[in-house]
Amino acid sequence: MSLNFEKCGNEIMKMLESSLPKITAALIILVIGWWLSNQAVKIMYKGMMRSKADTGIVTFISSLTRSILKIIVCITAAAELGMNVSSIIAALGAAGLTIGLALKDSMSNIANGAQIIFTKPFRVGDYLQIDGVEGTVERIEIIFTSLKTYDNKEIVIPNSKITSSVITNYTSMETRRLSLNYQVGYEEDVTLVKKVINDIVKSSILVLTAPEPLVVIEEYGNGTLTVSAKVWCKTDDYWDLYYEMQEKIKTAFEKEGIKGPHQSLNLNVKSR
Repeated sequence: MSLNFEKCGNEIMKMLESSLPKITAALIILVIGWWLSNQAVKIMYKGMMRSKADTGIVTFISSLTRSILKIIVCITAAAELGMNVSSIIAALGAAGLTIGLALKDSMSNIANGAQIIFTKPFRVGDYLQIDGVEGTVERIEIIFTSLKTYDNKEIVIPNSKITSSVITNYTSMETRRLSLNYQVGYEEDVTLVKKVINDIVKSSILVLTAPEPLVVIEEYGNGTLTVSAKVWCKTDDYWDLYYEMQEKIKTAFEKEGIKGPHQSLNLNVKSR
């Protein structure tokens, strides 16, 4: 019995000795290949960024290339172990078909990611609203697109969800119109109210002269008069102009004694 164990142990040692060089070589290929693939993607990423390629295309291609290179490294390591590469590729193809059917949503995300890259409905850095969610585009990956909100939250949206949704891109155009409504009391001097607003509009360096700014009476309400200022500005200046107008209008109204609508309270007294 002991002879059988000893013989079996010797056989195992011989097998390990003969296989050890291949196993070592496969591990070296795997480790170095993995590292080289990451370095290659980094170099490619920097090169595309230096060439001023669209950031969305750069992140998408980098993500796709990284996945392909690592698959090649794994196949090469398997070949070094003596495995039949043709069989592996055929098996991967069959498995890919099966997985693709099982993970059709993920495959759809990849296809839609490519669609986003080539049709360019938005770019990295654009500010979007998608199904009630808003944020700045940070990355366009193979499977998903990442947005960053103003309060520094990351929102990850599947690419298939994006292409099937209505997208509002607030930053795709060079200019935007800012519309602000101000409610004043019905008894206020409309001419004075419009003059005060017009003076502030004309004094702001952020307001564009073309299209021409517009200050009009928007509507009459129950004891309320709504005056609207519709002005154009560069997209990057939108929020700066918004806050500037709000502060200056408030100050100017107080200086000129322009008051807002009076709130009335109706009481119905019933006798017993």
